[in-house]
Amino acid sequence: VFFGRPMPNSIFLMTLINHQNHHRGQMTVLMRQAGLTVPGVYGPAKEEWATAGMEAPKM
Repeated sequence: VFFGRPMPNSIFLMTLINHQNHHRGQMTVLMRQAGLTVPGVYGPAKEEWATAGMEAPKM
């Protein structure tokens, strides 16, 4: 039950993961705007590729 409404566990988990991904994206943008180094969360960040002397893969 979520906010008084029945919800399958799979939908709740998907919503939770999407919400977490959204906030990780927000944090990445804010850290870059502040000039901070962004840690690699799901693999190397753009800055980590540059530190290794490589170009980040194109999406």
